[in-house]
Amino acid sequence: MKKLLVGGFLTLVLIGCSTRPPAEHEIKQVPEARIFNHQTKLDNNATLVFIRDKGLTGSGCYINLFLNGQEVAKFETKERATFYLPAGEVIIGASIQGHGLCSFNAPRRERDFNLNNNEKKIFRLFIDQNGNTDIIPTTLYQ
Repeated sequence: MKKLLVGGFLTLVLIGCSTRPPAEHEIKQVPEARIFNHQTKLDNNATLVFIRDKGLTGSGCYINLFLNGQEVAKFETKERATFYLPAGEVIIGASIQGHGLCSFNAPRRERDFNLNNNEKKIFRLFIDQNGNTDIIPTTLYQ
């Protein structure tokens, strides 16, 4: 019975409620050690900014960010990272990957976007009330 209660509590902690956007003053930069690619800005590149939500749901796990199938960063809650890509189509993916409780997650969620030269797009990385990681554009941070 005790194991069942602990398992139920942990499930509630991981998927009990959705996350929410952090206030601008709460956001920290993802450390360089957890950013793996697309950090060089070239002429006409589009700028992509990703901000992970705050909240208890999934807070003990990184959200892994993928650009065109390649892992480019690992985000803790309330972290931001900027990436530079050429204009054209980009497939953005996000998932929770890891060991222990972080391995009980939904598959990677992917969305495709078109980028224009010198365009800036800002995205939220969040976890919904069903425990799914997702990516959505936002105008909350300009």
